[in-house]
Amino acid sequence: MKIKKSVLLEALKVLGKVVSQTSPVEVQRSVRFFGVGEQVWLTATDGVESVTVEVIGDAGEMEDFAVEYKALRELIRSTRGGEVEVTGKRLDWPETEAVPDDAVTVELPPDFGKLLALAAPVVNLREARLALRGINLSRDGITTTNGKELLNLPCPLKIPEDMTLPFPLALLTAKPEEAGTLHIWRCRNERLFRIVIGGFQWQGKALPGNFPAWKQVIPVDKTLDYQIEIHEPEQIITFLKAVPDCPPFHAIELNVVPGGVTVIPNNFPDMELRLEATVIGAQPRAVLALNKYILLRMLQQGYTKFRAHSDGRIPVIAEGGSGRYLAMPIHILPKHQPEKETSKMENIKRIESTETAAEETAEPVNPMEELNHSIEELRGKLKTLLDESALLARKVKEAVLQQKQREREFVQAKRAIERIRMAI
Repeated sequence: MKIKKSVLLEALKVLGKVVSQTSPVEVQRSVRFFGVGEQVWLTATDGVESVTVEVIGDAGEMEDFAVEYKALRELIRSTRGGEVEVTGKRLDWPETEAVPDDAVTVELPPDFGKLLALAAPVVNLREARLALRGINLSRDGITTTNGKELLNLPCPLKIPEDMTLPFPLALLTAKPEEAGTLHIWRCRNERLFRIVIGGFQWQGKALPGNFPAWKQVIPVDKTLDYQIEIHEPEQIITFLKAVPDCPPFHAIELNVVPGGVTVIPNNFPDMELRLEATVIGAQPRAVLALNKYILLRMLQQGYTKFRAHSDGRIPVIAEGGSGRYLAMPIHILPKHQPEKETSKMENIKRIESTETAAEETAEPVNPMEELNHSIEELRGKLKTLLDESALLARKVKEAVLQQKQREREFVQAKRAIERIRMAI
């Protein structure tokens, strides 16, 4: 079978996301070649997912064989010229589950691949909850969340019930730009899917578990009482890339000032960027602080309008991109508020002599007002302590989940080593 070297190389980039080169099973570390005439289909599987890419080649009447992925990469490096001649051996390749007649078929729009690429950065592949390691599809569009941020991209999908795709690494590498179809069906108490876009085909199992009820997280419009619209996002993007990391929150403050906003890293107050912006609505009583990487992703995807609550206690909705991007603001004390101009009356009070002040009669202090003031101060301190305790509890929970995840990965690695030893 003869195939152009450039065509084979591009196909291997996609199939390499599925091939398991260290697997003791020969099929899972190989690529299947099936061709008839000029049509050639290359398939790879990891035992759960299967990816097929259609390319143009020269296969004669019919050829069906398999070659190890490493051998193909070496063949491309060692072959001179623009064409590669591939030969291999027959393997007992597992049969792909056929799509039944009663499967649900959903039409996918031409920009489906691009929307998945926008949603992918929000996915956390180390998340303990399996449902959050994928991308959710529903009638309300494409949704992803990692527990700290949420992205919803409107997409017309006539799907009867929502489902969660595993992380589409091969599809993101292939970058298909055509309309396609999604097939969904059940087999042995599992939900299977097949996505076909042009010459790309991906089949696997939907992730188990329920995706979070993300609609309950979206705040009501009337609770978002002010909005910041950034006119020059490129300046902030360049500025944020130069800001050093400041764990654990990487907090970036957006301070509302006359005529615009000032962008200040919470841990590096000497770094400051002031730029014009449109601010409408109520005057914020709390500084809007967001994670540096979340803010950077928002701006890079075109989200330049930030709708928030003046007290900063509910999620921020970013708009202007392809959908709605939600993130929880970071609750910090506004240490770097812009300095206010000193009024003339304050200057007059400073230059008053002690003799004049002594002549004035001091007004008696109202005990009830003093008590109310003390109570308000105590309430503020208690609220701060509660926020800090909730933050510590969340950090402890995340640490426990990460530890459990490491233990699972260790057990899986140990089992894989044992399987390799037994195979040897």
